[in-house]
Amino acid sequence: MFASGRWWPQPLHELSRHRTRPPNPGIHRRTRCVVVDNSALGKEANNSGKLAYCIHVYKQGARKKHMPHATLGDKILVAIRGEMKKAFVVGANTHVTHRKHGVPSTDTNNIVLLDDEGNPLGNRIIAPIPAKLLDRRDNVQMMKVLDLATKYI
Repeated sequence: MFASGRWWPQPLHELSRHRTRPPNPGIHRRTRCVVVDNSALGKEANNSGKLAYCIHVYKQGARKKHMPHATLGDKILVAIRGEMKKAFVVGANTHVTHRKHGVPSTDTNNIVLLDDEGNPLGNRIIAPIPAKLLDRRDNVQMMKVLDLATKYI
């Protein structure tokens, strides 16, 4: 299906004629993320302007080359300041065509860093996180992250 473009037909998912790819439904490889806990590593990365970026998604259901997209509450592996750390996604900037009812969308992709044992690196979460994450309290590592949060939206 095509929509009317200025000089040529445009695909329907296009919001502007300058976009080159269809919108992605979540966080994938090389997606930049903002650390929202108060860990020293996260503060240093956010203040320097060199944000953490995703290098792997821990999620089932895809072939090796076709990495699945991480959504709210998924665990990812990020590269930050020359180190590799695991992190939970606590806020995702999803495209308008992929948003779900009842799940708030943020302006940035927010993560909380974890150490090697799966405990959060910081001791406080600065940004508000979606209350939809409370449904994932059965995961022990996610429960530790949710205990640090003070604001839910």
